[in-house]
Amino acid sequence: MGMVAAACASGSGAVGTPAPSVTPATTESVLQTSLVVPWDMAVAPDGRLFVTERPGTIDVFANTAPMAKRIATTQVAGVRAMGEAGLLGLALDPDFATNGFLYACASRVDGSEWRNQILRFRAASGAPVLDTVVLRAGPIAAGIHDSCRPRFGPDGKLWIATGDAGQGPLAQDAGSMNGKILRMNADGTVPLDNPTLKGASSPGLVYALGLRNPGGLAFQPTTGACFVVDAGDQMQDEIDLVTAGANFGWPSVAGTGGGPRGFVDPIWTSGATNYAVAGAAFLAGDEWGAWNDSLVVATLKEQDLRRFAIDGTHAQLRDILVDQKYGRLRSVVVAPDGSLLIATSNGNSDRIVRIVPSR
Repeated sequence: MGMVAAACASGSGAVGTPAPSVTPATTESVLQTSLVVPWDMAVAPDGRLFVTERPGTIDVFANTAPMAKRIATTQVAGVRAMGEAGLLGLALDPDFATNGFLYACASRVDGSEWRNQILRFRAASGAPVLDTVVLRAGPIAAGIHDSCRPRFGPDGKLWIATGDAGQGPLAQDAGSMNGKILRMNADGTVPLDNPTLKGASSPGLVYALGLRNPGGLAFQPTTGACFVVDAGDQMQDEIDLVTAGANFGWPSVAGTGGGPRGFVDPIWTSGATNYAVAGAAFLAGDEWGAWNDSLVVATLKEQDLRRFAIDGTHAQLRDILVDQKYGRLRSVVVAPDGSLLIATSNGNSDRIVRIVPSR
């Protein structure tokens, strides 16, 4: 554990120590405590902090001040929380300030099916209220590999990274939503510029495929490019650059070397080890100095944050932060003010921590 990691300046996945960098001074503060497996977070334009807890609760805090008051709570109906499944990812509509829409991914029982559904809530004031089910027959839910991370891209579309539900072949099944990057309009319909996959006659919700358990999805502010962070099976954690129709190979191939078979190689791989990578976000703002536009990745197994420099189709590990200081880390998001929020994933005493560059 600690400083050994893969540095992938050429996409080769060679293992080494982080490259040296100029480290800006930072300040950490604990914002909330006593949470139960917080899975995702989002900060509204008015400063409210929304948090999903995996057992099925959306918490609303007044702001991001330490120990800010919990002003509302919504228990999401129908959530079946078991193993890695439950109430998962969270995203605010780009027009949240005017429409108050909040999107959440929930492992729900609907009739005889257990699916990860995309729910839309109205959260203009008070507790979030369910508005509609945007995606009902979504990915199969499961106790393992149940990642479901929604993010709005700079194109205004809702992108979702999904796990393979412990069934590797689903990741290669174009008719399944598991092990995929989905891309949809905010109302759940298919964008006309989505790719038409092999065997299909028209575009569908699946934008890219061949993923195992992708816990991180982030858009680079300077380029708008989409990156997904995928946890490997005992090895070969990956950072992948998402393009239309890309197939990242799982379970046929892990790591690099899939090109001759038509697969897209990762821009970084952990090689013969794994860190159980989870959430990811890009640092943004001049206050971060040399770290501006870096990709920060949370890890569960290594219990740290890993900062990567992204240069086109290459990624290189630069720094390891908060190493084993707060336990397992599940989610990382950047607030509107540029501060970095991280959520732990240790059980019944989890925390939200803020990191800001010192001025």
